[in-house]
Amino acid sequence: MNYKNLNLGNSIFDGFNDQNGLMICGYEWGFSKKDEQEKELGSWVEPSEEVEHTFANKARHWGAVANTWRYDNSIKRWFELWGFPLDSQDLGGDFEKSIIQTNWADTQGNSINDSDSNKFLLEEHVDNFIRHVEALRPKVIIFMGSKLMDYLQNPAVLTRFEDIMGEITEPHHIVQKESSHTRFKVQFQSFDNCQVIGFPHPSGSHGISYDYIELFQPEMNEIISKFKDERKF
Repeated sequence: MNYKNLNLGNSIFDGFNDQNGLMICGYEWGFSKKDEQEKELGSWVEPSEEVEHTFANKARHWGAVANTWRYDNSIKRWFELWGFPLDSQDLGGDFEKSIIQTNWADTQGNSINDSDSNKFLLEEHVDNFIRHVEALRPKVIIFMGSKLMDYLQNPAVLTRFEDIMGEITEPHHIVQKESSHTRFKVQFQSFDNCQVIGFPHPSGSHGISYDYIELFQPEMNEIISKFKDERKF
C-alpha cells in the first residue's frame, strides 16, 4: 500500500495505524492567519526531511510550534478527559501509534464556517474521504466538526462507506447532555467494521467547554477501551 498519496497529519506506523486504527477526521487542513502572514514574510519554515511523528507528538517533525496548535491541543485534552491521556514523549506507545489524523477534504482554510460547508459534498472531497477510509480501514472514526456526520448520511457518501465498512449495526443518533454550558450535539453510528462518532469542531468560534466534553467520558471510554482491547494494546 502506498500511503504517500494520502493526506495525513502524522506518520504511518506499520501494524498500528496503517490498518484498523483510530482516525481523527476534521473538515480540511487548518492554516491560521498568523501562519499565512509568516509564510508571506518568509518566516514559515517547513522541515526539509520527514521525521516520524505521532499525532500526540508532532513536535518531532514540526518543532516546538506544533505544541501551540489549538486544534491538536484541544483534542489531546479531550482524550485525557475520556481517560486516555496521550503520551507525547518520543513516539509514545502502541495506542499513540494507532492514531491517524486526516481531513474530509484535502484543502486548506483559516476559518470554520458551517454555512460554507456545502463544498464538502463536492465529488472531489467525497472521493478524498472515501479514498482514506478504503486505504486505512479504521476501526474508529472521530469526526471533528458538527456537519461531518451529516455528510456521511448523504446517500452519495453512505453507500460507498458501507461498501467498505459493512452495514449499519447501530443507527445514527444524537446525544445531548444536561449542562450549564452550550449543549452541543454529539452523534454516534456503528457499522460492521467501524464505530463513528461526531463531535463539534474543537476550535469552533462558539467554544465547546471541557466540562461538556467530559460528560461523554462513559461513551468514549467504552468505545476506546473496546478498540484497545481488540487491538491488544
